[in-house]
Amino acid sequence: MADEIRSLTDLPVDVLDLVFPYLDAKSFLALCSTCRAFQQPSIRLDSAYWSYATRSTFRVPNQHVVQHDGLRWQKMYRRLLTQSRVFTWGSNSHNRLGHAYEVSAGQSSPMPRMLRMIRPGRRMHMNSHCAFPVEMENTRNLGVIADMQCGGWSTTLLTSTGSLHTVGVLDGQRVHSSNDSLQPLRFPAGYPSNATDAHYAEPTIAIRQFSAGRSHILALSDSGRLWSWYNVKKDALQVKFLNMDIKELPPTASSSASASSSYGQIRRVVAGWSRSSAFIDGIGIVVWDPVERDHDDASEDTMLVMEYAEVPNTAYRRVKGARESDEQRALGEAVGVVLNYILLEHFVVLATETGKVFCGKFGTKNQIDNIIELRQLRNEKGPVDVQGSFRSFATFKNNEVLTTDQNYLEACWGAQHTNPDQTGIAGLRRVPALQGNHVISVAFGDYHYLALHSDGKITSYGTEIQACGALGLGNEGDSATGQARGVAYDRGSGNGYLLPHAYTHGRQVWFDARKREWLEQTVLGNKDPEEAKDRRAMYTNDRNVQGEVSEWFEQEGRAWDQDNGEDGLGAYFALGISAAGWHSGALVLVNEELANKEPTYDYKNTRFPRLKLTNGTEMPGEKEFDAWRQGMPQFQLDSLT
Repeated sequence: MADEIRSLTDLPVDVLDLVFPYLDAKSFLALCSTCRAFQQPSIRLDSAYWSYATRSTFRVPNQHVVQHDGLRWQKMYRRLLTQSRVFTWGSNSHNRLGHAYEVSAGQSSPMPRMLRMIRPGRRMHMNSHCAFPVEMENTRNLGVIADMQCGGWSTTLLTSTGSLHTVGVLDGQRVHSSNDSLQPLRFPAGYPSNATDAHYAEPTIAIRQFSAGRSHILALSDSGRLWSWYNVKKDALQVKFLNMDIKELPPTASSSASASSSYGQIRRVVAGWSRSSAFIDGIGIVVWDPVERDHDDASEDTMLVMEYAEVPNTAYRRVKGARESDEQRALGEAVGVVLNYILLEHFVVLATETGKVFCGKFGTKNQIDNIIELRQLRNEKGPVDVQGSFRSFATFKNNEVLTTDQNYLEACWGAQHTNPDQTGIAGLRRVPALQGNHVISVAFGDYHYLALHSDGKITSYGTEIQACGALGLGNEGDSATGQARGVAYDRGSGNGYLLPHAYTHGRQVWFDARKREWLEQTVLGNKDPEEAKDRRAMYTNDRNVQGEVSEWFEQEGRAWDQDNGEDGLGAYFALGISAAGWHSGALVLVNEELANKEPTYDYKNTRFPRLKLTNGTEMPGEKEFDAWRQGMPQFQLDSLT
């Protein structure tokens, strides 16, 4: 006979995990303080509890790569209460960044407040660009920000109360008038205008998950209702499907409902380049064209979608205690349960519990005839995560990140009969800075992308069109801060692209304005400019020298952050990243005390560096050679081919 259970501490952890979600954070911590047994990390830092508590309290989306990191979720919970901030950068056409503007006498266009103090004689091409992260205006009064996403010409925020707020326009090709400030997305007559303004709990409009596409927004409410917006100034449309019943949850329904009773419930929505989609329990991935009102009939509040497509072989689910048919068992082994999926311009890409990644190509009316496995992306050791948008995506497995694009998918798709194993098909890229560096998410714009690391740092890659600042590494202009971070500017196209040197260790996006001040002063050679003249000429005229100097600045910048505070998260800890089109954004926890603390670094008296380069060349000058804080780098300049 099994040992008799005499106290709560005798229960196994998997049983306690069923009890803990009924406790709020204060009660859970009080319980853990009652005895030594509950102080062990496996319970006090239980990942299942803190992930659930953080996501349910603040509506923070799950992060698959770190879903089992209890300490991270607990720290996020503590700091989200007071420290969530939203930063944006890149192209600000249509006011998509949400920065404050004002028009001065003699100006033909508005200028961000952050740029009002530009010195006379400086070029003014940055009026519509922002090359460094700047906090969005009027966001702190929204309370806790749970999620943020960039659309083609917009930025949208989700608050912990379940309301959505957008700045910019959803479709910049049709709507040219911009929103000057953040606007709440509205619901039709008969509903509260949004969840924040509701005087009572209204689960049909409190948003628990949303997705910003190129020109529309999809959202899923607490009750499981599906909403869609195509214009910031128009009310939402509820989406329903012909011949398909979507099951909504009653307000008192438990989130732990059995799989057999959850058939027909929407689990997740994804808005793509020109398509809408939802993952529906027992049905799979469903895809349709974005909905709009006929002639903007304001009285219409529901759209019945007549034509939609179901992605084949994505409906499999495991129902505990149920007997599977031979067909279901075979589907479970061949494909498995869909864990995550993305919509690209012409493909759907999905990852399953079996460690496999599949893709399907859209045909007429969003139809997909079949899906094929991307064999080179299979993981024999566990699941794979997939993230991406437009034409690019990344996969995550075993602390390895592979990036690729639709050209690779086209090649695999075209070879499904002649080369089903996809042997020798090129297109997968292993960026050195993304390998073994605990990357938990990657966000893609049209030509650039960001990586979020588990330590809360963001690194930036790719190209910024017309030097729009989407990399967040600095500007071209007179201060030339972008060059110092490894961005090379093409005089013909005006585009800025990250040099190959920067892909070895990455280039971190800085939120501390003092780093930017130090960088500008050092690059301009304000301290003894004559002594640094020849070195600066080498750096300006030789891309290889520029790349190595940018690596020195990167090492210095990483050494700057010595005080990480009591919780180890530092002054700026990014929770999430987003990118679309020509702009970027990040949701960041800001510890104001640490952010305002004077650094021990003597950043006001740094002279332009004098280095011994990797090819043995010694940069000219009279000052002592500067040391490489992390050792002389070993660049992998051919890693992207």
